[in-house]
Amino acid sequence: MIFDKKLKLILFISIFFKLIVIYFFHEKALSDEWLTLFNNFEKNNSYSYYVFEDEYIPSSYMPPLYFFFLYFNKLLSFEVFNFLYLVYFFQILLSTISVILFYKICKNFLNTNYSLLGALIFSIFPLIVYSNALISSVTLQLFLYLSFFYLYFDFYGKNQSNLNIFLLSLVSASCLILRGEFLIIFLFSIFYLICTNRKKLKSSFITVCITLLLISPYIIRNYINTNKPHIVSASGYALWKGNNHLAEVEGFPNQLHPKNREVWPAEPEFSDLYKKLDMIEINKKYETNRDEIFANEAIKNILLDKKRYSILYVKKIFSYFFIDLNSSIKNYDSPAHVFPLIIFGTMSIPGIFITLKNKKDPKIIYIFLVMILLTLMMSIFFILPRYKISILSFQILFSLFFIKYLISKLKK
Repeated sequence: MIFDKKLKLILFISIFFKLIVIYFFHEKALSDEWLTLFNNFEKNNSYSYYVFEDEYIPSSYMPPLYFFFLYFNKLLSFEVFNFLYLVYFFQILLSTISVILFYKICKNFLNTNYSLLGALIFSIFPLIVYSNALISSVTLQLFLYLSFFYLYFDFYGKNQSNLNIFLLSLVSASCLILRGEFLIIFLFSIFYLICTNRKKLKSSFITVCITLLLISPYIIRNYINTNKPHIVSASGYALWKGNNHLAEVEGFPNQLHPKNREVWPAEPEFSDLYKKLDMIEINKKYETNRDEIFANEAIKNILLDKKRYSILYVKKIFSYFFIDLNSSIKNYDSPAHVFPLIIFGTMSIPGIFITLKNKKDPKIIYIFLVMILLTLMMSIFFILPRYKISILSFQILFSLFFIKYLISKLKK
């Protein structure tokens, strides 16, 4: 019972810090892609990012789940007050549940005291707390990712009930229409499960089938519009954004949206790209054709200057796992932001070696492999500070293993 009280106290502390951060630092309006998608939907009831002379192009540029989340809150507000207040309320709620999920995940490997310590660190970690004040899918992403890993570990054990299979499928489907990179995590997770436990083959197959069934309406919608079955049509642009001669770790700073053509960089090396973009036929395939052009351009850049982009790739790996030494993001270099990232990024490394050496638990190996997979995959594109959320919970967990190791040595 005493530990229940401690966890409740941790949740209270978590909510308190998030309320303070949101009060002082919250975004006051929609911006960038979300604003464009929102405005177009309200004008034409169309989920569209590009509009040409009143022709709304069906979009798959941004996976739709966070848009649904935003619009759901807009409906709940009944136009009586700014719906962003509801968005922040639900983000705090999801983030608080995420603390509980992380605590339960830690309990798979650590005793109650260390799991509570992990929950406390997780609940007040500056990057996680600050993410609640952003109009960004990152808080929802963290909640769904932790839900997936919690259910996956439960599924990995003895719980193969119909309810567990459905919940795992539902969360997987939600992740897939929230973040494109989750497809790699999902496929790897199923593959790892089958390789390490052949008895899970049937239930794994059912999970994949239900997940595909749940996302099939969106895939069918995209196929009808473009003749290509896909979830997102931004991977080519993301690849180019992180791999062109102006790109740094955070990628290319501008969005090459047609309506902003007059402010596109007047770069000679972009001239061929601009011509190709101007020649794209305006129809429902506009986004996918555009994305293919960017993908081809990025691949050409990488092949022509392998050394430059190899060095940049290493920098992105470092920035994703630790910090970006040359970030242009406002207040990125704040000690409250940088020091925790450095400390837990650094402690996680010996924590990994200690854990893998002493434990042969397949679930630990799985966490390590997913963290490495995410790091290598995300660094192919570009790295923004909030992207680190995907592996931060793993770094905290491995740091807990290191802390436990140090304490055991000190006691001796």
